[in-house]
Amino acid sequence: MKRARASCLILLLAAPAAAGVKAGGYLKDFWQYSHSALDGRAYNLNTARARLTLDADKALLKFHADYDQQVAAGSFFRTREFQSFGYEPPKPWLDMEQTISTGTTNGWGHGAYRAWVGIEDERGVVRAGRQRIAWGTGKLWNPTDILNPYDPASVERDERRGVDALYARAGVGALGQAELAWAPGDVWVDHALLARGRANWEGWDGSFMGGKIPGSTSSFVLGGDFAGGLFEGTAHGEVAWFSPENRTPYWKAGVGYDYSFVSGAALVVELYHAGNGALDPARYDFAALRAGKEPGVARHYAGATFSKDLHALVKLECASIVNADDGSTLAYPSLSWNAVPDLWLTAAWRRFGGDKISEYGRQPNQAVLSAQYWF
Repeated sequence: MKRARASCLILLLAAPAAAGVKAGGYLKDFWQYSHSALDGRAYNLNTARARLTLDADKALLKFHADYDQQVAAGSFFRTREFQSFGYEPPKPWLDMEQTISTGTTNGWGHGAYRAWVGIEDERGVVRAGRQRIAWGTGKLWNPTDILNPYDPASVERDERRGVDALYARAGVGALGQAELAWAPGDVWVDHALLARGRANWEGWDGSFMGGKIPGSTSSFVLGGDFAGGLFEGTAHGEVAWFSPENRTPYWKAGVGYDYSFVSGAALVVELYHAGNGALDPARYDFAALRAGKEPGVARHYAGATFSKDLHALVKLECASIVNADDGSTLAYPSLSWNAVPDLWLTAAWRRFGGDKISEYGRQPNQAVLSAQYWF
């Protein structure tokens, strides 16, 4: 049944529109070298992806699709990590992906990264399909982003997982908005039904959200966020209270600050608290992290990102995260070069530190090289 619904959506997206059709996308190849955290054996993994993006509109109707073809190959497919956990990212609700072929050291698949159809005008938006519903103001952690949580420690930091949902947004007054999101599941327990209201007061944005979350028949969340100018920068924060019914209620909260220097550099710092996280490394829930349900396993984190254009064609970036409960760290510096128009070459190093039983300390360091061409 899910495959039939997905097929209908893809057919709608593929239908030609009489008015404006735009096509674009990218070709990307990235190579990773590291060691197994389970047995210490070295491995490499090369991933080649072609993404075709289509946008079409006719009157109020809007269509968007990101279609991926991806091939992964390397000795990673012989590691204990692959044997234990596999390679594929968390599966969305609709079946819009397919594995075409697999081998002992490779895999080839295709599917939709985004795929939605909607109606849009100056009064509001209604969309159905796989989309990014970006709630919250945080850059590294988003306590109020229930539908598609983001892992700040991911290798591809620019990839943001979407959700299969029905979404509606309407303007309220001059600067306010009302939003509704319904992300279905196979059974009511897995459904998410959330509402959000946004407003602006003297230059500060604020919102309040709440509704049913997956986990049980009556699990719910209440929360909100804010963002506004402070000392020539921007302060932001989020807080959410979860009542999952099947466990003790808990809080999640985050606060941060963005600052842009005169030199062109940009700095973001954030603190994050997850009341459902564990203080004891032996009780870390890595299964929830791998399934995309949680952005971390501990209770307290601090993070920062820094970026600066060293040259018109060279950019330096660095992301760093500290697990404040076990002291483990991740530093992720990268250097990107715009070698020719629309082609970016990037070299990065993921440096993990801490005890062998800590969240980041148990992970071996990793080198990442990538080439990405936009068309």
